[in-house]
Amino acid sequence: MPIKNKILDIKNLKKIRSKFIKKKIVLCHGVFDLLHVGHINYFKSSKAYGDILVVSVTNDKFVNKGPGRPAFSINNRLKFLQAIDCIDYLYVSNDATSEKVIKNLKPNFYCKGNDYSKSHAKYDGNLKKEISALKTVKGKFKIIKEVSFSSSQFINANNLQNFNQNCKNYINSIRKKFNLEQIMLNLELIRKKKVLVIGETMIDKYITTEAIGKSGKEAMLVLKPKKEIKFLGGAGYIANLCSTFVKDIKIMSFLGKENTEKKFVLRNLNKNIKHNFLLKRNSPTITKLRYLDDYKKTKIIGIYDLNDDLISQSEEKKFYNLLKKNIDKFDIIIVCDYGHGIITEKIRKLILKRNYKVFLNTQINSFNRGYHTVFKYKKVETLVINESELRYELRDKHSAVTKLAEILFKKISVKNLIVTRGIYGSILINKKNNLIISCPAFDQNNIDTVGAGDTLFAICSIAIGSKVDKKISMMMGAISAGFAINQIGNKFYYNFQTLKKHLTHIFK
Repeated sequence: MPIKNKILDIKNLKKIRSKFIKKKIVLCHGVFDLLHVGHINYFKSSKAYGDILVVSVTNDKFVNKGPGRPAFSINNRLKFLQAIDCIDYLYVSNDATSEKVIKNLKPNFYCKGNDYSKSHAKYDGNLKKEISALKTVKGKFKIIKEVSFSSSQFINANNLQNFNQNCKNYINSIRKKFNLEQIMLNLELIRKKKVLVIGETMIDKYITTEAIGKSGKEAMLVLKPKKEIKFLGGAGYIANLCSTFVKDIKIMSFLGKENTEKKFVLRNLNKNIKHNFLLKRNSPTITKLRYLDDYKKTKIIGIYDLNDDLISQSEEKKFYNLLKKNIDKFDIIIVCDYGHGIITEKIRKLILKRNYKVFLNTQINSFNRGYHTVFKYKKVETLVINESELRYELRDKHSAVTKLAEILFKKISVKNLIVTRGIYGSILINKKNNLIISCPAFDQNNIDTVGAGDTLFAICSIAIGSKVDKKISMMMGAISAGFAINQIGNKFYYNFQTLKKHLTHIFK
């Protein structure tokens, strides 16, 4: 007889082991996005190893199966699973892996389907973590061979990911030239590279609000604050993103001497990132605050707290000496010049002496419009620039992007020019090889565009800098950017394992 309420909270999950002390507990974990007969066989075969079957289900925001996933919400997936008699208990996991579930439940057996055989496991670092956790509780790992196909394979094969036709065409053009193994070998080229990130570290802050209405006495909209969240942005975000792809990485940046937020920055910086953070006097750490409508998540107003004056001569000297000491140790130099005063002419000249490994992004904003220009950089390996910024630089509103590129190439020496175009995707132009790659946007739900350009810039930089095929590099950047805009801020950023998983499902 099925249990009426099978869903456990964390408190009751911990009690299962003591409640059934003499019985064998089996754990299954997954997304279960589209239930099929293979899942039924999987659950029944898993239950055969013990007495109590607990199924842990990944919550929506932690699903890393590809853009547009999950196809079914956590509530719908739970309804399906509750109807299966052999499942005794369900638990909603708010993590990308089942490590915490394993440690709390202490199962005798942990079972996975045959798509998690050893041949697949090399693409999934999470499984290794889960097996390691299982060993600490003296549990055994089992592969259930009865599962003949995965829901991800079915969904991807039937285009339920909701890729548009341009995305499908781009994927197919890569598939004609590369198989999955070759794509994975391309990705592995990145792992051993040494990356240096230079630029302004920022804090992106959001306050969600409820609109109360017009003020009774003034022509003013009144908002009620509901929730405040903040994330590491700018060069800090780019360093975090790159740190999941490479082991040897360093950031060299400035924070503000006033309202420094250094503890927050270091707490949110990934542990494998080495860092030199200097303090800029008479300046806060750059903080960009956006007020959002809580219902529609649309931005109402932005308030930026920063000082974009040039750093002082003494600050410049200290930064220059540190940079000179470190710069030749790295294979890829990522320069995030947001135009807020830390990359002076002297520092820029030092960077450009290593132009063959410099990947550059300059950005125009409300503070530096008309003054900050990419033409300060005479020679770089790769330049990533937004189309509207490129048009502003060249004072050309109507010409085609390829025409703008021709003009730009006459002004500065750039091996690879990448122009991001929002919903129209991005274009890579290599003049020397007469190469033009037009990559579509892989976004599914445009919630917040902040960080999308930085994401594409970071991923394309480390990929192209590692000699990954340029068409694959552009797809990696586009898929990563598509993930970035599906959330407010960058609490969950695209990482190496997630990208591998997505590409595995796409090209399997």
